[in-house]
Amino acid sequence: MKFSGTYDRNLDAKGRLSLPATLRKQLPERVFVLPAPDADALYVFTEDAFGDWVDSVFRARGGYDPTKQEHILVRRALYAAANTLEIDSAARISLPEDARTQKHLKREVTVVGNEDRLEVWDRETYRTFSQGTADILANFFAN
Repeated sequence: MKFSGTYDRNLDAKGRLSLPATLRKQLPERVFVLPAPDADALYVFTEDAFGDWVDSVFRARGGYDPTKQEHILVRRALYAAANTLEIDSAARISLPEDARTQKHLKREVTVVGNEDRLEVWDRETYRTFSQGTADILANFFAN
């Protein structure tokens, strides 16, 4: 499953995110949400994609080694940070308050498809970020 696109959304008063219609069909009944370790956003994964992503974190470092304390701690921290959320009948997920606070999400958010995951950003933060990537993209494709 590959996610793409950029969607401006508003969280309701309870912190619920109404998923864009084009993405609803791609998502199962349950998703995993965690604060992104590399961005000021939340990651939203399907169950399989989350497990694959955690495995890829360790593959990039030679594979998971259950005898290394650092590997054990990182794996535990990633799974502990992930909240399993049900998608309700109105195609909404309730983003945990602590995760929203940690990533500075208020009412206006942008949902970004990023291949194996969705990212939920504060709208202004994402606009600033995406403006900063324009030069990087231009240089990448120019070479």
